[in-house]
Amino acid sequence: MLKTIPVNSPLSYAFFAFIAMAGLSYINFLPAVVNALAGGIGFSNADAGRVVASNGFGGLLGSTAAIFLVRRIQWQRTLFTLLAVLTTFDTVTVWVDDYSVMLGWRFLAGFFGGLCVGIAFSTLARLANPDRAFGLLLFMQFGIGSVVIYWLPGLEALLSAYVVFHVMAVIAMLGMVFLLFLPAFPPEKRPVKVSKSLFSFSGNTLLLLSAIICYQIAASAIWAFVGRIGLGAGIAAENVSMYIATTGLLGLLGAMLPVFSGNRSGRLNWVIAAITLSIIAAVMLCFPQFTSLYVSSMALLFLSWPAVQSYLFAVTAEMDSSGRLSTIAVVASSAGLASGPLLASSLLDNGGFSVLLCSCAMIFLLSFFLLFKPVRAQEKMKPPVLSLQYQP
Repeated sequence: MLKTIPVNSPLSYAFFAFIAMAGLSYINFLPAVVNALAGGIGFSNADAGRVVASNGFGGLLGSTAAIFLVRRIQWQRTLFTLLAVLTTFDTVTVWVDDYSVMLGWRFLAGFFGGLCVGIAFSTLARLANPDRAFGLLLFMQFGIGSVVIYWLPGLEALLSAYVVFHVMAVIAMLGMVFLLFLPAFPPEKRPVKVSKSLFSFSGNTLLLLSAIICYQIAASAIWAFVGRIGLGAGIAAENVSMYIATTGLLGLLGAMLPVFSGNRSGRLNWVIAAITLSIIAAVMLCFPQFTSLYVSSMALLFLSWPAVQSYLFAVTAEMDSSGRLSTIAVVASSAGLASGPLLASSLLDNGGFSVLLCSCAMIFLLSFFLLFKPVRAQEKMKPPVLSLQYQP
């Protein structure tokens, strides 16, 4: 019998974050997936974008289904089963080489992955300190993403371009192992703060969810093709992978801002600064022929992206302590992550990326206008949260 760890321990937070990341782990190293699909596997840039978009829309459907399940299931047993199914789908993908079959297969994989993420996010939201919980999630995403992107070129040379799907399967299997050490949450002993109806959103809630969608659309559109942008500018493939991996490590710093600062100095100032950096990054990427600008732009985006998302997810967690709104926020995030690569595919300008990047800069700006009111309102209502104790 395995000994579980206390729910309020830092290790428990880390395991919860890893499991929440594992369902749609491909997002962490999306440029490597697109490079594999458009490189060794043999699809075009546009087709590669559609495949990852199909995976994302499957995740969107799965996350939506999770909204109706999170209050009716035993989350540990369900997550273990879903991660096992996802491991199977990722492993079998290595034998799929037809474009149409790949679209359908990755849609199904995304569906089960989205279910995992939606259920896992509802548990993260019920932890005592949502800033730290979601900060650790983004820390996991950027840390693992950087490591995978750095090592994948060597693994592909040794095995094949399909090795990226083996990596996804390994991550899902590790999530199953970590799940065994987590305790079951105690039953709720008091009413939780939740809307009378699941979809009776306030205006601020709708604005916040829209902001999450917009930011994720722009960020994932750039993220999906940042490798192809570098290759198109004449940068060697090995250097592109190294630049993405090393600058991606700055995402760890952005993710740790909420972990260490929490809500002490207010979220709005951090979010304003991070979105400003995101806009600057999109504009700088229009000039990838200057390697210094290419690298600097990625550094700015990877520093700001996790900070924005973890702070916004923390706001949704405070709006509804049942965790259900956080699951809905996952749906919003999944919609953005799925739509970004699809938008990018439609905005490719005869192999150029300028139209795409300028559009992303405008969408980043739109997300700022959408989130300003709800984040400011939540800051006025909620005192700082610093404890790591679980709140049932």
